[in-house]
Amino acid sequence: MKIDRLEAFLPANASKGLLDEAIRIGDHLVETAIRQDHALPCNWMGRRDIEDAEIARYSKRTVALSPELYSGSAGIALFLGELYAATGKAAYAQAAFGAWLRSCHYMKTNDFPASPISFYAGDLGLIYIGARLIDQGAAPMGIAMGEITAMETRLWEGLCVKHSLDLIGGNAGAIPVLLYLQKRFQRAAYGELARKCAEEIVERSQWHDGMCFWTSEKIHGVELQNPPLTGFSHGATGLAIGLLEAFRAFGEETFLHHARGAFNFEDSLFNADVGNWVDTRQPHAKKDGKIVGTFRHAWCHGAPGIGLAHRRAAELDTVRADYHEALSNAAVEATLTALEARSQSVEADVTLCHGSLGLSDIILEHGLRRRDEALIVAARTASLRILSNRFSLKSMPSGLQAGGYSPCLMVGLAGIGLHCLRLEDPAIGSILLPTSETCEVRKARHV
Repeated sequence: MKIDRLEAFLPANASKGLLDEAIRIGDHLVETAIRQDHALPCNWMGRRDIEDAEIARYSKRTVALSPELYSGSAGIALFLGELYAATGKAAYAQAAFGAWLRSCHYMKTNDFPASPISFYAGDLGLIYIGARLIDQGAAPMGIAMGEITAMETRLWEGLCVKHSLDLIGGNAGAIPVLLYLQKRFQRAAYGELARKCAEEIVERSQWHDGMCFWTSEKIHGVELQNPPLTGFSHGATGLAIGLLEAFRAFGEETFLHHARGAFNFEDSLFNADVGNWVDTRQPHAKKDGKIVGTFRHAWCHGAPGIGLAHRRAAELDTVRADYHEALSNAAVEATLTALEARSQSVEADVTLCHGSLGLSDIILEHGLRRRDEALIVAARTASLRILSNRFSLKSMPSGLQAGGYSPCLMVGLAGIGLHCLRLEDPAIGSILLPTSETCEVRKARHV
């Protein structure tokens, strides 16, 4: 698809700036924060998917947010910290620190099911956000470091308790963040844990005909009725990127070997005609030499996320850079086509994980890493078009299965705000592709 087709999405009256949209979301979050007796810690209410077979596959209920980065109060803290860095408005810093404190206190006093090593769902994500808030001037050093030290105690034991291996829930997503925190805090223990995460991924792998993969039980720690998965968030591609990050940090050839094998596995499930990788959770087969089945278009499953992984892999495995570039380019075309279709719908999910602004964020990241101005313009133009059709924050389509309002990061408003900030200042790293570089925290930009 031609880039200039997306430029036609920009309405003639699209005068509202992206920073203004982020501020609108930030002001809404500050106004709707819930505190007890005017205390600093704060949280929000939002819809949540509840699996209940007696009602429906998913029902929705309004509940207090959970504590984690993905769909909890910590993710809102991350966005508000960035908004404070961009604007200098003290209310954003106060709410960001309050949301983070609430998340820390919840983790200490409740048996939260996620593994401590999960970046998106566990203590590791909270440690990262705490470091970010300190460096942005949004959190006092003494209090924040006390909370971080308490969470480190749980983090060091993270591989000794039940955990997964994938990018979104376990080892693979932890590796680049741990490597960043090693530099940030000058603590070797973070690097040692990153190495152990990579070694465990290698130990649990299986090989067949030059392809490396992991059974669902090995990845998630529970018996699932799924074959080995494709995809960035839960599949082999995400594990491959974690291994390549470890290879760059430690130089161990076994990490490189297994990462290449994982990409070989996913390539066996690639259909060049559609520029996408089949979703192995659904029925699929080879027909006339080509894989056929269900093809997704999201960060979590399908070409958008897998293509982002290939873009990063081209930087980490330079010997195979041409191979990764070719597949990344194919994924970009599939992602642009999906973004074009969703940009024209006022009903479609607009959030980061599996919505249209997630696709836009991925196109932006490709543009930045390729130094391709046309892709950067395409992301900005599509986002403006999407946001111009939506005026009420309460009715903004979320990424919840059952629908409804959510203020959170990956399937709600905070992620929309973060994407707007990235379009205004692309030096802000993408939450969809954590690397040891993009995790680095930058000082407040309003100073």
